[in-house]
Amino acid sequence: MSDEARAAQRKELDVCLDRFESRADGARVWPELLYSQPFGFRALTMSLAVPPGQGPHPVVVYIHGGGWMLGHPHAMHPNLAAMDMVETLHAAGYAVARPSYRLSGEGKFPTQLQDLKAALRYLRHHATQFNIAPDRIASLGESAGGHLAVLLGLDTPPEFEGAEGFVEESGKVQAVINWYGVTDMLSLDAQALPTARFVHDAPDSASGRLIGGRPSENPEAARRASPITWVTPKAAPMLIQHGTADSVVPPGQGESLYQALQRAGVSAEWRPIEGADHCFIDGDITPIMPAVVDFLGKHLKA
Repeated sequence: MSDEARAAQRKELDVCLDRFESRADGARVWPELLYSQPFGFRALTMSLAVPPGQGPHPVVVYIHGGGWMLGHPHAMHPNLAAMDMVETLHAAGYAVARPSYRLSGEGKFPTQLQDLKAALRYLRHHATQFNIAPDRIASLGESAGGHLAVLLGLDTPPEFEGAEGFVEESGKVQAVINWYGVTDMLSLDAQALPTARFVHDAPDSASGRLIGGRPSENPEAARRASPITWVTPKAAPMLIQHGTADSVVPPGQGESLYQALQRAGVSAEWRPIEGADHCFIDGDITPIMPAVVDFLGKHLKA
């Protein structure tokens, strides 16, 4: 991209900065920030809600699930909505961003990760305007979003960064909360519980659609898309919460990541939710958000 084209793109991305709503409690909400406009694709937006208070506020970037095939930043499973995630995080002093990203029908991996890194860079570039702390950002993702949230906390290859937006800023987070995300595509079926609802090693599976083919027939693509491949001592601290009865993403995925992080000497917490299926269905959700706030307090609060 030429310097002139990049300058024009940046000017376009700034048009939404003044379009915020002030809430009665002093919070400010930007409902639709244009953070990236990939050539030939739809505009990518995110919402940002900043709590009242002096700031600058640490940020939690929530990444939605949906098998990389569907989903929306503001559409949550009722079980997750019942946890009052945004309200709980605001009460603890955290801003919450919810970016959209291109799905697997719009682009194969690492398109999704590139989009989210562009969102992080946008937040950092405009941190002063938003009253947020650019060096205290965490990712929190569920299912497919958990997979992407973990990747944002790892040192991945340069081609995973993308070239959209404010490329001089970092696209890595300082902490990660992973809710039942895929971490190793090549072991999904081997780790599956007897109650498993899907075969992952298929060209039309969620994983297959993401990488462009059956994982076992495209092992290098599957390996590159697997967070466990990129675990090093430089990984961000991680909290992993996963239902022990998850029939979609086996709990072994979370435990394997935890063990890899431990071997690398990375601060990590493994919090299995006993008896919970995907989206923590049938599990006790009451300890989930307190554990999130406690973890963030250890790693993001100044």
